[in-house]
Amino acid sequence: MNKSRYLSTGEFAKLGRTTKHTLFYYDEIGLFSPAVTLENGYRYYSYNQLDVFDVICVLRDLDMPLDKIRAYMSGRTPQKLMELLREEEKIVTGRIKHLRKTREWIRRKMIYLEEAMAVDTESVFVCHEQERYMIMRCVKLSDEKAWVREIKELYAYCENYGIQSPYAIGYRQDSEDIWNGNYINYHTFYEMFDVRPSKIECAVRPSGSYLTACHRGDWHEIGAAYERMLAYAKQHSLKLDDYFYEDMLMDSLTTEKEEEYVTKIICKIL
Repeated sequence: MNKSRYLSTGEFAKLGRTTKHTLFYYDEIGLFSPAVTLENGYRYYSYNQLDVFDVICVLRDLDMPLDKIRAYMSGRTPQKLMELLREEEKIVTGRIKHLRKTREWIRRKMIYLEEAMAVDTESVFVCHEQERYMIMRCVKLSDEKAWVREIKELYAYCENYGIQSPYAIGYRQDSEDIWNGNYINYHTFYEMFDVRPSKIECAVRPSGSYLTACHRGDWHEIGAAYERMLAYAKQHSLKLDDYFYEDMLMDSLTTEKEEEYVTKIICKIL
């Protein structure tokens, strides 16, 4: 054998940007074998095999299973390659779409977090809110396990439709309860979106001017923020809508301590 026409396992691994272990494994499973194997076990690859190995690497980069690659390599033709590439193009297109959605989710999450870090938790003010969309659920029981179960089901429902909110779970309170001093009568929660989810029934939180206050700390102590809002509304003779909304700006995802949680409370001014 003219060794000058061949590459050792180490040389081929270096040129193919892989490892000797990978080459040994591919040979073992019958995917890619050396051109020559001597009686002493030494393996040698031809230069022409570099192109074949590049094809395998491209297919592996597309996360194609080794069994599928092996089936193609054992009887490859231009027609089979074209069919294979068309199939993989669809998969790659789907991944690109998913990555774009993920990038948009990250961007919105960053904007929301910046707002949370700059929030004033002592003031009451009026601000403009854009129209948002909510997938809402109600829990009649006060049992914590029931809440956890219903929230998990809402997450699963959204995931099934391929949608992901950049916001934490929010809560809606009846204005009647708030005016009566009942600040923790929770029964409705929601996932919120800036763009209306397609093919899903959702409630609309209209754009407009909203009375706004922020609460820092545990939800059991949120009454102080509501009291500030009600005092402001009375002082300025504001007529408020039927619902208050609690949007979580900082929760367990953002901070470890409950006393650092931040809840933004808003109610539309009529």
